[in-house]
Amino acid sequence: MPLPFRTAVAAAPVTALTGVLFTAVTATPASAAPAKYADDFNGDGHRDIAIGAPYKSVNGASAAGGVVVAFGSATGLTTKKVELTQSSAGVPGTPEEGDHFGISIAGGDLDSDGYADLVVGADGEDVGSYEGQGSVTILWGGAKPLTSSTTTTVDNPHQWQSHGLDVAVGDFTGDSGADLAVIEPDAVVIYEGGNSRENRTTPAYTMTVPGAQLLNWEAAVGDVNGDGKDDLAVTGDPGTGRPGTDIYTGQEGRPNRMQRVDDGSTAVALGDINGDGFDDMATSLTWPGSYSVDDPSNGSGYVTVRYGSRTGFGDPTTLHQNSTGVPGANEDGDNWGSSVAIGDITGDGKAELVVGANGEWLGNLKNAGDVTVFRGSASGVSQSGVVRISQDTTGVPGVAETDDLFGAQVRIADYNNNGKADLAVTASFENNRSGGLWTLPGTSSGLTGSGSKSLSSTEFGLASGSRLGESLLD
Repeated sequence: MPLPFRTAVAAAPVTALTGVLFTAVTATPASAAPAKYADDFNGDGHRDIAIGAPYKSVNGASAAGGVVVAFGSATGLTTKKVELTQSSAGVPGTPEEGDHFGISIAGGDLDSDGYADLVVGADGEDVGSYEGQGSVTILWGGAKPLTSSTTTTVDNPHQWQSHGLDVAVGDFTGDSGADLAVIEPDAVVIYEGGNSRENRTTPAYTMTVPGAQLLNWEAAVGDVNGDGKDDLAVTGDPGTGRPGTDIYTGQEGRPNRMQRVDDGSTAVALGDINGDGFDDMATSLTWPGSYSVDDPSNGSGYVTVRYGSRTGFGDPTTLHQNSTGVPGANEDGDNWGSSVAIGDITGDGKAELVVGANGEWLGNLKNAGDVTVFRGSASGVSQSGVVRISQDTTGVPGVAETDDLFGAQVRIADYNNNGKADLAVTASFENNRSGGLWTLPGTSSGLTGSGSKSLSSTEFGLASGSRLGESLLD
């Protein structure tokens, strides 16, 4: 069975989606402290999570898409939730075939009102006469969150623009306000933030690289050079037969492309693995046979790690399932690196690296999927004590089954506020393509299955076949 992948272009019937960037929908407080967490949408002091189902049918429209927001508590994520589609009150547009609402998701306090806001991409959305132009919806946080919204404007709209292929939020302009980056296949568009909803008139910067274009795919945010401004890494295909990742450094005025490395093309994550104050980068290449590269994984997929510094990233370190200390073995189609995440699971100031492999066979169970967890250390990714986790791991709810795709997406965040980040993992084909989410609590000794919880599409009240977990909040 071919493994699913995030679609860059899709046809959909015309819908009258219009909008102006950051147009006020409801009034907000005149001044407020920025939200403590970029994923606390209701302001209760607990992290929430948004889980995408971009191939979910809505009102009979296949792949119209939806997003479920599960709210956090002192004990972690709960089934208290909001389900969002383009038929939900306060969400613009109409569910149409192939919209892919929820193909990308990000969070941050874009209007500085003390509540995190939710950003949702729909890369297949038709807008006016432009098929596949794509759209990005900003749903405002608040005490009753995500009930009002607006959409971004698009410069020079055209067919198959795929605006919203990915989205990311960070302080890219160095003014302490959250800015929005919208990824299109041939551009990175920055919308300045940090203002009230009533005054968001700052124009977008569109960043391209003439003569050396990267066919963009996925983005991650972090501080690579330690200057206190957020940087942006974007993976893609430069059309050279090799993969590529562009790094844009945040600075006053507008971000600037600092570096391109010959890594990536699939997933990307930023975080401080060695604890030196500079964020490091992990990128993955899950189908290396599609590129002119020396493939150490024999078609299994591999991850490249580069360590940050004041001048950017240094030389690469390559990891795969035949690397020293890594459980498993390289097998064609494992999709090792289908997802990557970096975060401090042990609370020691050095971030762990998690690698999803949603095509991993477990015994005779094809595409059951698993994740591999590497400890962070002062010297970087540690290849000792590497842990492999699947639904067959003791304490993890459920059981591994054929075509679950466990490890489709991974995210690391501290959901129970104990100073140790937890791991969220999705399996988008669990239970006949219905999908689900698992959380594994962080501890000072690392991750085990103990204390794990699962949230299924059924518990969220979703119909069978919704493919919950195809995307996850960045």
